[in-house]
Amino acid sequence: MDKMRRNKINKAYAVLNIILPIVSLVAIAAIYAIISKAVDIELIVPSVGATAKSFFELLGKGYFYKAVFNTLLRSALAYILAFAVAACFAALTSYFKVLRSAFSPIVVIIRVLPTMSLILLALIWFDSFQSTVLVAFCVIFPMLYTCLIDAIDGVDKDLLQMAKIYGVGKGRTVAKLYIPQMLPGVLTGVKSSAALNFKLVIAAEVLAQTADSIGVNMQLAKLDLDTATLLAWTVAAIVIGGIIELAISLIAKRAVRWL
Repeated sequence: MDKMRRNKINKAYAVLNIILPIVSLVAIAAIYAIISKAVDIELIVPSVGATAKSFFELLGKGYFYKAVFNTLLRSALAYILAFAVAACFAALTSYFKVLRSAFSPIVVIIRVLPTMSLILLALIWFDSFQSTVLVAFCVIFPMLYTCLIDAIDGVDKDLLQMAKIYGVGKGRTVAKLYIPQMLPGVLTGVKSSAALNFKLVIAAEVLAQTADSIGVNMQLAKLDLDTATLLAWTVAAIVIGGIIELAISLIAKRAVRWL
């Protein structure tokens, strides 16, 4: 009976996990519709119908997919670069502890550097493509570095000492101890920073006027006072960001099960 009851509870939770997000989205749309009706000025707050129409019109345009591809490409490049550099420095400063104190001020400076100042300086020093990648890199890198350092420090020291006593090779220690124990924390950090990275790239594209990008199309819609199209691009960005988070969550679950 207890097993049957648990199965029913699990099924109920599974159904709720599907229904509640849908209810939340419907509630958001309803609240927006009420606000739009109250303002009653399409130029300022377009109706849900006008926004939906603009969104589906975008889906039929070739430049929409080109812009999405280019923005995703910049996002991927910035994130891969940030993760690779963060991993190298995390490994280095964990192996040579004295370097961690020396490197700490650099990480702090990059972390607290105002994003707007960074964007403006990047626009002076680099072209629009390099600027967007640099901005996302500088914001995401400290997050990933800190996440990796915490994951490395969280590895069970007793198990590491035991591996050393029994003469387990460094490669096997990394594969069997470090990676399995670090992976959950690292994946959590990746999930929380990947969508942020995407948003940062779009923000940098707006200011850098990066051609054929989501950001520049948002800016053009704003200049044309086409609020419905601006909201349509915003919805597209939200959907893409949600897909990124969902994909990482699925990969994380499979990776943890595999271990």
